[in-house]
Amino acid sequence: MLRIRIKQFFFALCLVFLTVPLYAQDLIVTAKGDSLNCKITEIGADNIHFTFKYKGEIRNTLLPVSDVTSYQTNYYLTAEVPSDKILGNRNYPRFRFAVSGGWSYRTGRLPQNIPSGVSDYLQGLKPGFHYEAGLSYYFSEYLGAGFIYSEYLSSNSDDGSTGYGDMSDRIHINFAGPVFSTRLFNQTKKNCLLLDLGIGYLRYRDEVLFASEKLTLKGGTAGFYWNVGYDIGISKNLALGFQLSFLRGMLSEYKRSNGIRTDVIKLEKNEREDLTRIDLSIGLRFGK
Repeated sequence: MLRIRIKQFFFALCLVFLTVPLYAQDLIVTAKGDSLNCKITEIGADNIHFTFKYKGEIRNTLLPVSDVTSYQTNYYLTAEVPSDKILGNRNYPRFRFAVSGGWSYRTGRLPQNIPSGVSDYLQGLKPGFHYEAGLSYYFSEYLGAGFIYSEYLSSNSDDGSTGYGDMSDRIHINFAGPVFSTRLFNQTKKNCLLLDLGIGYLRYRDEVLFASEKLTLKGGTAGFYWNVGYDIGISKNLALGFQLSFLRGMLSEYKRSNGIRTDVIKLEKNEREDLTRIDLSIGLRFGK
């Protein structure tokens, strides 16, 4: 099962890279009717800065907006200008630090054949909240890599209505791991669409009160992370970000401790703890 998920992860990763316009270049149509295959590096109020190839020479130049009839990014499928010759590539933020928080929901199915009262109690543990922090470095305008850390928190309690006495759970699920990142700026270069894909470690901890007995359940497994987000520029180095994230993981065993004795509990296939969840986040992004 783990091998299948890893194959799926790398297949999705390949799709990510194939969909990024690594070699696409832009079109500028001048007032004189010329069509330029170029790379737009900055769009200002008065001028458009771009890099293009002229008589075998790479030039970084600009045109007044009044001399441009129209322009379109990612118009040409082939690039005349090598990426490392584009001056504007050094003007994009290389580092991105993001902090986020928001609502979460665990999507895994509940165990079958359980009393309705217990089912309602477990259903109440699915919603929660999370916070996340991530640091990425971009090798180019489009591609980067980084590291993500997130924590999910959920709790519920019952005063005996389920028939099992007082019950409470306080669940923590942590994820940490590397991610591959792609981004696509809009024409003004202030906003961007981002897609992250990663694999890391999911850590599970549940502090349980059951029939007056306090227990701690701990476990860990591989986790798969997928995220799509959109950053809206506020200033040169600050943006407001929105994102939808998906985390996938299955816990096949855990350690159960009452403070005196610790047992390892192995779960059958149909009993495994599904840690999969969806996160909706809002936060700040700092770029440099």
